Amino acid sequence: MSKYLWLLDPGHGGILEGKYQTSGKRSPIWKDGSQYFEGDGNRDIVDRILKMCKDAGIDAMDIVSSNKDISLSERVARANALNSIQKCIYVSIHSDGFTKESANGYSVYTSKGQTQSDKVASIFIDNMQRTFPDHKLRKDTRDGDKDKEANFYVLKYTKCPAILIENFFMTNREECRLLMSQAGKHKIALSHFKSILNIEKSS
Repeated sequence: MSKYLWLLDPGHGGILEGKYQTSGKRSPIWKDGSQYFEGDGNRDIVDRILKMCKDAGIDAMDIVSSNKDISLSERVARANALNSIQKCIYVSIHSDGFTKESANGYSVYTSKGQTQSDKVASIFIDNMQRTFPDHKLRKDTRDGDKDKEANFYVLKYTKCPAILIENFFMTNREECRLLMSQAGKHKIALSHFKSILNIEKSS
């Protein structure tokens, strides 16, 4: 039986009736005409993790369950309501962007200070490093671990351990190709699933 209910949050909105629901949050249009829409890609990765969890008998759910871009406060309210019933861990899935194409790598964020979220983040980071040894981990080791800290709303106000993962830069040509490819999305999802499995087995 699953020890936690894993709350997977695909950041931003998806594509609804052919229209992307979130302004910005997309890659440049590349020379081949392709473009990555972050909210849509986040949902693809979350769907893959959900299937892996279901096959392994691990309780997990998409707290958005819609292509609409629901508010951060609503996402957190749903998470906190569920956490009042059973133990939850919140994982928000994103990809990064910057004005310069050279920016690259991945990162895992927690709220500021030492909390249970830091332990969760460390496991996700370890698996990302094993899965993507040739990619850069963007980190902050000043407090003794590798996660970055920020007062992102979904991290600050959730009442359960919560992390936010930036899966590479959609504004970096090579990393965007990884995000757009079926193999790349599977590899990202599998890395995160392995972290979920590790936590379920070790808790």
